Amino acid sequence: MGVVATVVAFVVVLGLGAGGWLLWRSARGGDGDGGGGSTLEVLKKGHLAAQDLRGVDPVALFYASFKRMATQPVVHLTEESYRERSAYEKGTDGYVWESGFDYRTKQWRIAWGSTRADDPISVCIDGKSYLYSYYLKRWKGPGADDLFCKAKAAYRYITDGLSTGGMTDAQAEAWIRDLQKDYKGFVNPGEPRLAEVKGRQYLRLVVDFKPVERADGFYYGGQALMWSFKASGLDPQSHPYYYNGAMGTGYHVVYYIEPRSLLTAYSEVEQTPVLDRSGRPRQDSDWYKVRVQYHLPGMMPEMRASGRPTRPKLTWPRDQA
Repeated sequence: MGVVATVVAFVVVLGLGAGGWLLWRSARGGDGDGGGGSTLEVLKKGHLAAQDLRGVDPVALFYASFKRMATQPVVHLTEESYRERSAYEKGTDGYVWESGFDYRTKQWRIAWGSTRADDPISVCIDGKSYLYSYYLKRWKGPGADDLFCKAKAAYRYITDGLSTGGMTDAQAEAWIRDLQKDYKGFVNPGEPRLAEVKGRQYLRLVVDFKPVERADGFYYGGQALMWSFKASGLDPQSHPYYYNGAMGTGYHVVYYIEPRSLLTAYSEVEQTPVLDRSGRPRQDSDWYKVRVQYHLPGMMPEMRASGRPTRPKLTWPRDQA
């Protein structure tokens, strides 16, 4: 019963906040252009010093990295999520999963479970689910009724909940243009700074995605990503694309970006409250935070329903700044 309770709890928890699939049409008005014009060429020089970042426009840096991530053909991630701030601070009672998605073939693989060492692990391979019990030391499956082996459910957990992969340069540029033009004020990058992790240099970039008011008097956050995604010409359900949270959810994100490739290696995505019509945070907003490690270059992970599986685990340290 403990095994069943854990799996059911995970399904219920991750099933919340599904705002991204359905509402992707909007009558929009223009909000002007955003962005920066400084060069990012200095980032290719090799080892960087603090003064090298003085001429780097944070807006240009964010969108350059955003485009690089959105055009990756395969996205391979390990993620860890929490729905209580106290649990996040203690590193307990969270959920962890590893996923791989190939946008060319639409194939995906996911291994997921709680952060507790003795809880079971479920693995989805080619649309079939397998469950491993560390207590019984055996596998069960394959099955076909696991929620996370169904495409629309699995699609929620193959990205960081903001970006995607599999786009062409032109499609990503169209998405970005619409996001800048029609949702000015939504994306707010801070000044980048250098950070070192495991002996390698990264750009630490903090970005606040702040809900913006539209003509109907409501504030939209995550939904701005979905509406602007439509400008790419892609169908979010078949591509697929999904954002975490509700239509009005904002995000506080810390990115660690590789300077040369501009690919994101790690991020922490914290949802911020939905705003009411007066622009004040709603008291009924949920708290949610996810840590994301991006395996670069993206390749489909090896997952087998045999032997004793290794529980998915992030190897990147938490942001301490």
